[in-house]
Amino acid sequence: MSNVPLTIIAITTAKPGKEAALGAAQENLVAETLIEDGCLRYELHQSLDDGRVRVFVESWASEQQWRAHMEGAAMQRFQASGVGEYFADFALHRLTKVTG
Repeated sequence: MSNVPLTIIAITTAKPGKEAALGAAQENLVAETLIEDGCLRYELHQSLDDGRVRVFVESWASEQQWRAHMEGAAMQRFQASGVGEYFADFALHRLTKVTG
């Protein structure tokens, strides 16, 4: 596992009619995650073209700390809340900075 900073782009699309419920749960997740060890950035953006689409932009000090977040209490509460039923689509992209 690498100790270099890691950036995550997660694109979510809510099922029709589930936008508000999913959005509220995502906003709670952001508030809890921002105080986690290794979290450098955790932002939630909404598409101007489609209100069902939200994009997380995350930066972590290391992949290990991101993995701890994915298994941590905030993420467990998020998943246990039933939000999985609100997603129409989900895509996760892990990125590392390339310098030349």
